[in-house]
Amino acid sequence: MIRMKERNEWLANQLITSSSDMMFAGVVAGDNPGEVWVDDELNPSSALVWSSGLGCFTFMGDARNHAFNQSIEKLIEDEVIPFLKHKDVSYFEFSVDSEDWYPALYEYIGNRKIDKSYQYVYKSTMEPVQASSSDAIGDFKVVEINETLLLELDKRELKNADFLVNYIEQYWGTISNYIENGYGYAALSEMNEVASIAVSSAKFQSTQSIGVETLENYQRQGLSGSLVTLLLQKFNECQIIAWWDCMESNIASQKTAEKAGLSRSHRYQINWFHF
Repeated sequence: MIRMKERNEWLANQLITSSSDMMFAGVVAGDNPGEVWVDDELNPSSALVWSSGLGCFTFMGDARNHAFNQSIEKLIEDEVIPFLKHKDVSYFEFSVDSEDWYPALYEYIGNRKIDKSYQYVYKSTMEPVQASSSDAIGDFKVVEINETLLLELDKRELKNADFLVNYIEQYWGTISNYIENGYGYAALSEMNEVASIAVSSAKFQSTQSIGVETLENYQRQGLSGSLVTLLLQKFNECQIIAWWDCMESNIASQKTAEKAGLSRSHRYQINWFHF
């Protein structure tokens, strides 16, 4: 099994299908941080992909690749588990881009206790989003998370600028990568604290995923929904399709997506085991 040194459009063309998760597709294409292990460096057809932003894996490509499948257990034991332990992670969490993967996975790692849950994916259309003011939400000031803001954080004297920076770097690797590819909005409190953000968290072709985070003290004030509406307006202007991923059990997140006008696309399974 080979850990790819470069992730780019060529690799994406070899592995990604119409059913692939765009957040992992962004990793394979080199738009977002992560790692890719493949069966063959020159002609890859199957892969295990790690998303740094999500903190989990997916199996991608040809699910009936016997050579790859027979190496799955060794890959997990020799490379993936040490990789995760180095990050102080004690579990292997994964999804698949095709249900065809499960027979092989259960055959080669089915001796472990595998737990599962489900995620929902919502998507946008290119229909106009109801216009919303970008100046304020109640007592909160709204600012666009763009190059001007990010390069002048010291001058802005935001009390928790690290909250914003850490979130962006988790999903984009660097601030400059986000500036080049992403969009976002933040709500600032009267104390000049970042209370809530809605940002692009991954990119693949004309689709971008939405990441939302609101500090606990500012939750249930409608901040995330208002910021998402602004972000969707920006996406529409730029001809970008939105992708919203949330746990099946997270009813609040589902309601936020639906209120913003996103439509449920599909449900998929998440699996994990501890080591």
